[in-house]
Amino acid sequence: TKKDTVKPTVYRTQDRTRKSEPVTELNIFRNEPDTDLDLKQNRKWALKALDKWEKEIRDTNYVIPVQIGDKEVITEKKKKYYDRSRNDEVSFCEVNMSTQEQIEQILKVAEDDVSGWRKTSLDSRNKILHKTADIISERRGDLIACMSAITGKTFMEGDVEVSEGTDFCRFYPISMKAFEDLDSVSYSPKGIILVIPPWNFPFAIPVGGVVAGLAGGNTVILKPATVAFPIAWQFAQCFWDAGVPKDALQVICPAERNSLNWLSTHPGIKHIILTGGTDTAFKLLKNSPKTPLSAETGGKNAIIVTASADQDHAILNIVSSAFSNAGQKCSACSLLLLDKKTYNDPVFQSKLKDAVTSMHTGSVWDTENIIGPMITNDNDKLLHAIDHLEEGESWLVPPVFLDEKKYILKPCVKWGVKPGNYTFRTELFAPLLSVVCIDNLEQGLEYANSTEYGLTSGLQSLDEREIALWKNKIEAGNLYINRGITGAIVRRQPFGGMKRSAFGAGIKAGGPNYVSCFVKFKENKLPEMSEKALYPFKEELKKILTVEEVNRLKFAYSSYEKAWKQEFSLERDVSNIIGELNTFRYLPLKLVAFYVKDTDPLVDIILSLYAAGKTKTKVLLAVSPTNPHIDIFRTIANKVHDFELEIYNDEDFLEDMGKFDRIRACSEDLPDSL
Repeated sequence: TKKDTVKPTVYRTQDRTRKSEPVTELNIFRNEPDTDLDLKQNRKWALKALDKWEKEIRDTNYVIPVQIGDKEVITEKKKKYYDRSRNDEVSFCEVNMSTQEQIEQILKVAEDDVSGWRKTSLDSRNKILHKTADIISERRGDLIACMSAITGKTFMEGDVEVSEGTDFCRFYPISMKAFEDLDSVSYSPKGIILVIPPWNFPFAIPVGGVVAGLAGGNTVILKPATVAFPIAWQFAQCFWDAGVPKDALQVICPAERNSLNWLSTHPGIKHIILTGGTDTAFKLLKNSPKTPLSAETGGKNAIIVTASADQDHAILNIVSSAFSNAGQKCSACSLLLLDKKTYNDPVFQSKLKDAVTSMHTGSVWDTENIIGPMITNDNDKLLHAIDHLEEGESWLVPPVFLDEKKYILKPCVKWGVKPGNYTFRTELFAPLLSVVCIDNLEQGLEYANSTEYGLTSGLQSLDEREIALWKNKIEAGNLYINRGITGAIVRRQPFGGMKRSAFGAGIKAGGPNYVSCFVKFKENKLPEMSEKALYPFKEELKKILTVEEVNRLKFAYSSYEKAWKQEFSLERDVSNIIGELNTFRYLPLKLVAFYVKDTDPLVDIILSLYAAGKTKTKVLLAVSPTNPHIDIFRTIANKVHDFELEIYNDEDFLEDMGKFDRIRACSEDLPDSL
């Protein structure tokens, strides 16, 4: 008989009470682990951090100054921050707010870049941002407890945010290595990036925006959500202590709303990163149409449960997705679409009700609670949804506020909601779930796709045919099958949506291409291509293009072929986590308009048409009647199935813009109306 070689070993050795070990391999990315709170030493560490902020920090009422580069200033206008978990009026801290004059000084500091951050090498930025991640790891407990104090985050919800922010610090500079290694192009920073994050993820999202800007060599101005400002001040110290110059990262809290409007429209701002409301995105675009905007906005996200689902597993994922962080995640499940068999099943109703009512809700200082207070009690949309039941609606779990100020709402479930009803179409940042009956999966897809958003979506089904249908028909950026629909992880599940959930480039935060949106690329001298190198429309083009232009076409065609085969045509899982599949894929758009100016070089237009041809995307080439290249465009259009030529003047093109999925152009110098 063989000797038993199995040895009893403890594998769960994480100990947050010990000093964290710095990461030494700076070019290989691994996700930061969350805290294992099953371990006694970690619970001890967590309770100590919470106790410090609940009592010691709370008693100090510390003061946060205005930052102007490396100067700190006290001003007249201040904002106090109170504990939402209590009914008293004792403040944690007060923030000095920036005047218009100070905002102008802050912009000047960012423009001057005295420290020379824009001239640093990628290797240097990578080291500093990795060191930032190490400092964040050391201060993890304080950062989480600060979120609990300022925004009412429960400890576990704050913990995963710190992991995500740490991942951003390591992944984004590493992701730029692929672009640094390209011979045919080189990149340089754009200048100043303005980051405008939300309150519902007060750590991870602003850290991600800041790192995206810094990793590309830009200077960054961070305007956090005012209600979450002290959290940004805490993590900014981590960047500065790691070696990011204070003129490269400035954090602002404007005293006047007009100051942010002034800043966002200033020509010195070269790109805006927004995570927030759709209305805010439209306002930014209207006020400054030529400033590039990368915005992740709202979501009205649905989980569809079919008769083929594992009910118990589905309920676990539903309640987690709907009610974590008090239902305030932009990715939260706010619509539950139930197959009519499941909808009418009293056992399912009983199980769902039991799961919802068993979720402990209350103060973040009581660690038995998994649902904490909401960020605001000034919420007319939520109160309307609570006070008004439309025809056929009822409460499976009625809404109950636990405090006089109405910050703490127990999870509630509205039953019998129909498409078009108020809670079906309105984004509510609260622990309220709307349940809808569907006849079948096809109707569920129709309902889910009927909202103007397309952020996250989920399916609970064990039927492979249903999974395939849903995967190919649902309109959302992040798709989750038989799992929760919140908590995207850097690199593993890059996050960002479609339709009114996303504006501009860079819609996949935490993905391989995100940082490249915030730098400028310049084409380098290209190698001489062989006479035999392929390129489409050879006979038509070689008569009217120079030798150098033909060489560009050959190089580009070869480059696109490689990019298509190695990247854009693939569906792959880069993390390979045992027990789950996280696939990343690119989908061709249905209809792209290519807006061509009369002065655009012919070779640049052809290059873009080559790229579109690789993706099999249908392209409409919009040209003016006076364009000098109309004949060659007609010739190409007759030979290519997915390419149409349309003669437009600007007024007519403006009328038709709404029917395109995306509009491309060769030039930044476009009419303001466009």
